[in-house]
Amino acid sequence: MSKDYVSPNLHAPDLAHLFPNMIVGDVAGVTWPHFRKEIDHKWYVDWRHPQIGFINKDEAAVLYSSAKLFAGRRGVEIGAWRGWSTCHLLASGLGSLHVVEPLLKDDDWRSEFVTGLDGAGDIRRVTLVAGTSPEDVVRLGESGVKWSFAFIDGDHDGEAPTRDALAVERYLEPDALIMFHDLASPHVAAALQALAELGWKTMVYQTAQIIGVAWRGDVTPVRHIPDPAQVWPVPDHIAGFDISG
Repeated sequence: MSKDYVSPNLHAPDLAHLFPNMIVGDVAGVTWPHFRKEIDHKWYVDWRHPQIGFINKDEAAVLYSSAKLFAGRRGVEIGAWRGWSTCHLLASGLGSLHVVEPLLKDDDWRSEFVTGLDGAGDIRRVTLVAGTSPEDVVRLGESGVKWSFAFIDGDHDGEAPTRDALAVERYLEPDALIMFHDLASPHVAAALQALAELGWKTMVYQTAQIIGVAWRGDVTPVRHIPDPAQVWPVPDHIAGFDISG
């Protein structure tokens, strides 16, 4: 039976009450070709969209703990879906957060999204951008915004993750960290590799769908202890990266 696992040195607030439509998804029915069905951790979805998952509890702890390193500073999220990850970022204490998500153009979607955020922290610290990346990331950056923390969980196909990474990289502070979800996809791993080629330090976390991190300057990323009850394969496309734990 699948379980929730969280690295014992990390934690995240329990925000499940803010997402009444969140359920444990059926991994057997997932059609995304890169999904790691063999990892026996609970996978969460909105019951209305059973093919699209949220970060799991372990990944939420990695994200929340990483964002806490930048409490009081600016962050940006590219791809937010229903706002589960966004709520963890807001709860972490980031000084401000830009959220770039095209689905926010839908009034009902946006209203539900805002309701969740309102329960997670001071929503006045969040700027919702109903647009696309990299276009709106560049627009914000050219307006003078500089971020210290970025979470990229948008389009996972083709060159899109790399375009997102290279766009946001231009507008980050000297001490900065970028996180990626779903390095189970080689296309997302390619974005992390692109940052490594620019001189960023990189590492991956062995979570269910794999989190990647790149950092520079005076930053020490959190450490993660993979679930010892799992067998953790190393896909060929992440074999060249350091693995936490």
